[in-house]
Amino acid sequence: MIQPQVLVSNMVDISVCMVSLNCLGVLKDCLGSLYATQPSISFEIILVDNASTDGTVDFVRNHYPQIRVIENTRNVGFTKATNQAIAASSGRYLLWLNTDTILEPDSLVKLHDFMQAHPQAGIVGPKVLNRDGSFQPQCKRGLPTPLASLCYMLRVDRVFPNSRWAGQYLLTYLPIDTANRVDAVSGCCLLARRNVWDQIGPLDEHIFAFGEDVDWCVRADNAGWEVWYYPASIITHLKGQGGVHSKPYHKAWGMHHGMWVFYRKHLLAHYSWAVTSLVWLGIWTKLGCTSVLIWMQRTVRPWLQRMIQAAR
Repeated sequence: MIQPQVLVSNMVDISVCMVSLNCLGVLKDCLGSLYATQPSISFEIILVDNASTDGTVDFVRNHYPQIRVIENTRNVGFTKATNQAIAASSGRYLLWLNTDTILEPDSLVKLHDFMQAHPQAGIVGPKVLNRDGSFQPQCKRGLPTPLASLCYMLRVDRVFPNSRWAGQYLLTYLPIDTANRVDAVSGCCLLARRNVWDQIGPLDEHIFAFGEDVDWCVRADNAGWEVWYYPASIITHLKGQGGVHSKPYHKAWGMHHGMWVFYRKHLLAHYSWAVTSLVWLGIWTKLGCTSVLIWMQRTVRPWLQRMIQAAR
């Protein structure tokens, strides 16, 4: 049941909750874009740092003393750190925001205004672009059911993008410039009502990183809230800059473990043991293949390049 939103007059409009881990280069641009936001809304920034060694904390404290910084002595993961930031926040709305994003001056205002105009919406996400301006399809998603995941992994959705059965994970059949209800939006930029957090609780810390956004969106939907993709608000996501992305094995484990946690929580009861066995086998086989590819990229390819250089 949706709870009525209780507003306190001295609350800021939006609490921007961020997690950093050795991403100072992109964080500078992200903070610059945040402080270029149109002044019609108020916001605070809470940054949880997962033991960066690149001077992130000193930079933020020296250049942005108004930002609240929480220092962790070790990398506790994106999910737990985001929960820390939200627990320390005070805004009417909560914004998960990756440090490798760049906002347009009106990005926050448009998300905020959409929520104000749609009281049943609990979560909204913007249109997300890559650095080159191309569309990042992960910003609007359906449920990662076994069929949807298989079509995505085999890239069937790219062959039949207008098909509802082939494109059901990334919702490729939906127009990218039209607002739509979806099952999930990307956690790189996700705006939620505080009441959603109060009602369904924090992010699932069994998910170290990757997949916590889909899980939280599905939990919100199950509680009666609407989840929306709203392309009038646009951000750029540089993707894969700093943090766990600099540790490819950790990233691969986090992604695949998150898949299994989500399946176990939300889909297991709907499928036979045979399907579940295939899902389990598929996830961990894919992790093994991904790990081998990472090893080859980090070990075999440099060796081949050295051999070619020596031969010349």
